[in-house]
Amino acid sequence: MFSKSSISFDEKPLRQSILLNAARISPQCQTTTIGPNADITFLEDAMNTLVIANGDSDKNATSPDSDTVKSPPKINTNLKDYFDDISHVRKRQNIERHRRETIQKELLCRLNRQKLQQTDLEAIYSESQKNLQRKLTAQYEEAERRIQVALAEQEKLSRIQEEKLKEAMVANNKRINSQQMKLKQFQEKQKIAEMRKWQEIFVKCFETFAHTLMNIDKNLLPNYLPFNERAKHLMTAYDQIIKAISAGNISDTFVTTIESLVKDFQCLQEELNEKIVSDAAEVERAKQKPVKEEAPPKVEKKPSVDQPDAVRVVEGLSQFISPESQKTYKKVMNLYVEYTIAVDPLTRDDSLKKFRFNCQKAINIPVNAISGVSSAHLRDKYDKLFTLLSGNSVSCGDEQVNAAAHPLGTKFCTLLLAKKFVNQADTTVASNPKAAFPMAAVIVALWQKFSDFGDLFLANAYKDCPYLVPYFIPQFEEQSSEDYCKVLGYKITNGTLEPQDMYLKRMAGIARLYAAILVTIPRQGETQSHPHGLHNGWMWLCNMLNMDPLPDICATMLLEVLQIVGEEMRRSYTKQFLKLLHVLVNQYYPKLKQIDEGGPRVRLEVVLVKVMKDGIFDKPDGVLHPNFW
Repeated sequence: MFSKSSISFDEKPLRQSILLNAARISPQCQTTTIGPNADITFLEDAMNTLVIANGDSDKNATSPDSDTVKSPPKINTNLKDYFDDISHVRKRQNIERHRRETIQKELLCRLNRQKLQQTDLEAIYSESQKNLQRKLTAQYEEAERRIQVALAEQEKLSRIQEEKLKEAMVANNKRINSQQMKLKQFQEKQKIAEMRKWQEIFVKCFETFAHTLMNIDKNLLPNYLPFNERAKHLMTAYDQIIKAISAGNISDTFVTTIESLVKDFQCLQEELNEKIVSDAAEVERAKQKPVKEEAPPKVEKKPSVDQPDAVRVVEGLSQFISPESQKTYKKVMNLYVEYTIAVDPLTRDDSLKKFRFNCQKAINIPVNAISGVSSAHLRDKYDKLFTLLSGNSVSCGDEQVNAAAHPLGTKFCTLLLAKKFVNQADTTVASNPKAAFPMAAVIVALWQKFSDFGDLFLANAYKDCPYLVPYFIPQFEEQSSEDYCKVLGYKITNGTLEPQDMYLKRMAGIARLYAAILVTIPRQGETQSHPHGLHNGWMWLCNMLNMDPLPDICATMLLEVLQIVGEEMRRSYTKQFLKLLHVLVNQYYPKLKQIDEGGPRVRLEVVLVKVMKDGIFDKPDGVLHPNFW
């Protein structure tokens, strides 16, 4: 870069010389003298002219004859110097032009740089604005999101609080309804308890009345028909009330009505007793008259098993039944007769046919479905039967069955259930021995809760299979073969006796179920002891071996019972059982072999040989494990 101070020569004389020369040649200038198109020839001529002119002037100036005092400025007449000056001026101009161009370039560069910087700044500013906008947008969106989340959370909390409030209100309403329901149930329970109390009193009054009438001489019964009619009217009124209660209509008036019926029945019983006493007094006075009328001879009928005094047939038959077994047999058969007589009015009343059918259905459905498929399945069947015998309502299809709806309903269902299990033994168990164990589990569980049910089960089992007592019933005089076979448990259809193999198969089914009951372990958590445990099997086996064997049936009973209870007896009684087994093998079996050549005796021999060889009995199939249910 150049500046004015870098030029060291004096410009003024040069400027004057140039101007003077320019003034001289200006009139002669007719062409271009500057620039790339300058006329060099003209310029050289003009320069020569100027040189010559300057030379003349110099001479004039130095001439002594000159009148001028002051000489003009001295002009360099050396053309080279002149051109050097011009070259110098041109260099100076070039330098100046170069300086200006350099300055312009520098300025242009600076402007470009400034523009670039401005562009960069603008880009940076624009980018920063965009970033700022994006950041602000992101912050705005984040703020919006947080607000939405906060609103959603608040809404959720509000909804939760609202739901909790609703749940609290519902729970409060439920609690209030529950309390009201409990109060209502408590009041209903009080009514039901009061109702049942009077029902029980009414049933006792009815049973007492029925027993009283049954003890009256048949010849005198026509005199007591009015009492029977009045009792029927009372029973009809009672049945109507029970039906209304079964429909769910329990009111205080019913309690009052049953109470009045009980009082009426008690009054009727008192009148009946007074009538019996007065009739007995008249008979006694008639006996004391001088002339006594001969009474007609009393013909005593031989009792049958189904009659109330059936237990009399075992009197004086100790050679056919042991005293201990006879005691048990009389006890359960008396209970069976008592129940049969008690439920007779219910079984004969045609208006209660539907009630009897519903009770029978409520028993048959669960009993037929009993199996060891699972503990829940077995528990369900037990619960239904337990509920029915407890006098509570139980579902049976689309209906609710309540045995307590009739005063004799519970006894009727208990008797019916005991008979149903025995029927299952001579059908289902006879065909499928494994079915004995789940059925025995339910029987034992019900027996623990209802002792009468267990005794009635024994009575029905003894009635169908007297060899479970064991009772070897003899044939009495004037007893037909058909009646005797019925007593022994044979089935007679249209006068035809069932085949021996079918009879033995049914007896084996009953024996299997009985033996399964002996070894069944009670339910988990049950505190009551086994109602008919293994010691009863020990007594039965001892009583069997103390009597002379009978063909077919004795081998069948021993085989079925020992296969199930044999191993359990061996573990429980150890040496004593081995002694009993020795008596069976060495004393009883030879007697049996002399009179029996059938299949049961052969199978019994196989079992005894194996036991004497191995020392143990095989485990029976289908046994439930101790904690099954």
